[in-house]
Amino acid sequence: MRFLLSEYINLLKEDNELDVLLTDLLVGMKFTTISKPMKGRQFGVDISAVGIDPEDSIKKVFLFAVKQGNLTRTTWDGDVNAIRSTLNQIKDTFIPTSLTNRLKKLPKKIIVCTNGVINQNVLVDWTQYIDQNTTDAVEYDFWGTGEITAMLDDYLVSEKLFPQEYQSLLRKSLAFLDLPDYDLSHFYTLIQKILDKQPKQKRQILKKLRLVRLCLNIIYKWSQDNNNLKPSIYASERCLLLSWHFMQEGNHLEKNFVRQEFYKIHSLKRNIGVYYFNKVAKHYKTEHSIYKYSRNSLEYSLNVWEEIGIIATIGLTEIQEFRIHYREGNEEHAQTYYQSALSISNGLCLFIKNNPPSKYPEYDVHSIEIALALNLMNFTRNFNPAKKWISEMTLGFNNRYKINKFFPLFRKSYDKLVDIHNGDEECEIQSSMIVLILAEYTLVLKDEDLYQFVRKIPTELFPDLNLQIWFPLEEMENKICVQDYSRGEGTLKHSVTLYENVEEYKKEMVSEMELFGPEKDFKIFKHSFDIVAHVASRHYKSQPFPLTWRVLMKQEVSTKE
Repeated sequence: MRFLLSEYINLLKEDNELDVLLTDLLVGMKFTTISKPMKGRQFGVDISAVGIDPEDSIKKVFLFAVKQGNLTRTTWDGDVNAIRSTLNQIKDTFIPTSLTNRLKKLPKKIIVCTNGVINQNVLVDWTQYIDQNTTDAVEYDFWGTGEITAMLDDYLVSEKLFPQEYQSLLRKSLAFLDLPDYDLSHFYTLIQKILDKQPKQKRQILKKLRLVRLCLNIIYKWSQDNNNLKPSIYASERCLLLSWHFMQEGNHLEKNFVRQEFYKIHSLKRNIGVYYFNKVAKHYKTEHSIYKYSRNSLEYSLNVWEEIGIIATIGLTEIQEFRIHYREGNEEHAQTYYQSALSISNGLCLFIKNNPPSKYPEYDVHSIEIALALNLMNFTRNFNPAKKWISEMTLGFNNRYKINKFFPLFRKSYDKLVDIHNGDEECEIQSSMIVLILAEYTLVLKDEDLYQFVRKIPTELFPDLNLQIWFPLEEMENKICVQDYSRGEGTLKHSVTLYENVEEYKKEMVSEMELFGPEKDFKIFKHSFDIVAHVASRHYKSQPFPLTWRVLMKQEVSTKE
């Protein structure tokens, strides 16, 4: 385990990674943090804390200067940002001006913290400096990768919280991580086991959530090192969902300290998503951009739909952040997140434009990706690309059946899909949820002409098509974060009629929300954390919640009335 931790620490950057890990470690050591990492002038101190020094059991003020990499001759005394200059700043400026009188009375311990080691050629300079500057009131120390690893193992990843079984699961996860078809089963089992039992003590609850974040961060860093971020995308989704389930099952949703830890997991997931998007966004501008990553045209099509869901979820996470900051009155930050969501939405529109399989769903369950993508486009006011996409998919239903006798499979079966594409089996036209979602989104987008165009699918092109829509049940709330909640669960409305009169359909939809809309009382929506619903739908390949788009139509109908 220590080897894994040391390898992980070596991959961390100085800002927002190594310093955040160090902050978590100090909490595990029962230190009280005075100041946390922040931008701007800090007079050399990145983190300050008060606690009992494990070396001599004396209460001290700990002042950390966090740096990345080895302590070399250049980083020791190269410029104003070098470690020697930093130590002088702490001694001459921070301690006299930034500490309270009470803290000034305590012994001070200045620690240089890096994810490296002290190079041999600078060891003499380091030793001379601390010998010359150590007093009864101020002492110095160095925490490198080895020291941090040992303390993580002792204080954060204790044997009780991280037994051998967990370590084995993490090692297997990392061992198989670079395999293209690895399903992360060991990692998912690990997170389930960490969150399996509900402790009562605050410290134990926090340790579990921090352990989840640590494990996710390790997967993220290994994914970066393997130059394949997809596993960290899937891992972050599962961690978000299982952590929310842990909070909900343990009645922790109202506890601020738990919500703060959950938000850190959410933020890590967001960082992974944004990093992924920034890395691959340039490919979205190129026609057939991901075909080269596919073995054949069918796999290309399925990969396109998978990518649409991932991009849309990343963008909807930015919308979640926008809402959080907007509710808190921080409009400047809110707009930053909105612009980020808009950039991701624009990238999604380009991806759809440049990858033709996006117009031709293979499975009816691709309604999931469609709902997520249209949701993002609507929130970011990409109305015209959304309408064009709906129109192209509507044409695609007709053209593809005329040319290839294919209609999206209502029940997902890869073997059957292959047989139909190879001409070994005929495609049956049975039921569809996609068509109904497309029709309803035309109303969200306030385009009645497009509604009538989509309506031609069941009324003229495929008159025997059974339109359906799925609704959740109240008792499903505790399942949505842990399994495919729509398979054999919930209730279906079938044989739906798309009325020619748009207003008539809207009114029926509003009344259905009252009859079949218990999800409005689900805690994810009550606590305004809608992203959990979107992630659960994409991750478990479960039907999207109708509330996420129908509520927009309900508001319009209510306004008219």
